[in-house]
Amino acid sequence: MLHDLDKTLEKLLIQQGNLSSGDIEISFEQPTREWSGRLNRPTLNCFCYDLRENLKLRNMEMNTTANGNRGRTSFPARRMDLCYLVTAWARKVEDEHQLLWRALGALKRFTHLQPEDCEGALRYQTMSIPLLVGDMSGSTINLVDLWSVMDNQMRLGFTILATVELDTEMGFEGPLVLEAFVRVGEADQPARRKFSRQPEQLHIKPKAGDSPDEGDA
Repeated sequence: MLHDLDKTLEKLLIQQGNLSSGDIEISFEQPTREWSGRLNRPTLNCFCYDLRENLKLRNMEMNTTANGNRGRTSFPARRMDLCYLVTAWARKVEDEHQLLWRALGALKRFTHLQPEDCEGALRYQTMSIPLLVGDMSGSTINLVDLWSVMDNQMRLGFTILATVELDTEMGFEGPLVLEAFVRVGEADQPARRKFSRQPEQLHIKPKAGDSPDEGDA
């Protein structure tokens, strides 16, 4: 679900902001000092830094359905708030400001997202998804502390608050699809797991059923 929201926001930024994915990178990684040091082109970073239940929207009214002489009781889906911090990264501060302003204008058009316009499992939400852009009036997170934890200089940015449904009755039968990094190279003594030359690191996405791990090959 989180990945589906990421992909939905990415689609909105590209389409509504008239951005080219070939010129601008959109990242959802934590904007640490190490991450920012690897950038080589203008980037919009959308970091999801907080996830919690929206208690104001909690509905504890039970739903009971009958099937013959049996009954089934369930609770409505919980409503979860996801908070993103959006920042722009470029060589020149004027480029950063332009990129950030365009992103803000693209997302500020929406107060709600309709499920049919979203990506992946978000299409099966039973209610529209409230979207609060550039408003931290109800936030309890101190951004100065957040930047301190990420060991990076504080950056101009804005927040996004999206509220999605979490169906606690839903089963999770599909396999996890995880990414992996594998190092490939030559070794004079393979049993010692030491490379004789600088290895090449490959970024792979295992097929369903595999057990991805980061290791040496």
